[in-house]
Amino acid sequence: MVQAPVGWQCPDCVGAAAKRSPTVRPFARGANTGIIGSTNPTPAVIALVALNVVCFVASGFGSASVIDKLGMWPNGVHYLHEDYRVVTSMFLHLDVLHIVSNMFTLLIVGPAVEFMLGRTRFVTLYMLAGIGGSVAFYLIAPAPSVAAGASGAIFGVMGAYVVLALRQHKPMGPVVALIAINLVIGFADPNIGWQAHVGGLVVGAALAFFDDVALGLRAQGPRLAVAWGSSAATLAVLAALLFGIAPGHVNLS
Repeated sequence: MVQAPVGWQCPDCVGAAAKRSPTVRPFARGANTGIIGSTNPTPAVIALVALNVVCFVASGFGSASVIDKLGMWPNGVHYLHEDYRVVTSMFLHLDVLHIVSNMFTLLIVGPAVEFMLGRTRFVTLYMLAGIGGSVAFYLIAPAPSVAAGASGAIFGVMGAYVVLALRQHKPMGPVVALIAINLVIGFADPNIGWQAHVGGLVVGAALAFFDDVALGLRAQGPRLAVAWGSSAATLAVLAALLFGIAPGHVNLS
């Protein structure tokens, strides 16, 4: 028997309890809480940042010729059937400041969203929000204009965090302020494609709502149906808007 603070215990019981007890490191760095600023960089976020940086370098650091070939050009998508621009434009940036600001925001907000949703759902939301931004630009922006950047996807991630934080009672003030500031800047500067910002924000927030509803379901079948069904429905709606309406035909004036 082994003497314990209260009574005696057998050696086998003490050993078994020690194996089951988690190791506590009170001064370990980088807690994962799902709260902005308190969550370590996550695998999908790191991979997306790396992919964007590689694409930026491969594009000649925002070469105008590459942007013209692969950027989001509504007329090219509609009349030349260059549908790939909807996706390729998400991984292009105009200059160093452009990509640094986008990737910095992704590194701040993205890990918390990935922690709350999981890697696969986070990447799905990121891609669909980026596509949503491209479609919104296609519909609302002047048809001859060309745009590039991950801003639509980034706004989708920020919108997702606000929805998840609201539903899970986490602090969201800094992200709401960040969204508001960037929207104001986008509306004020005619060289910024605010249409993509709004489109990504709406898609990201909507998907996060359904993802959180799915996470609250106990049965795996309904959970998967809600999560992936909402993504499929979102993609279908975006495709219908892209192929069913000519560019620049949504007049907000």
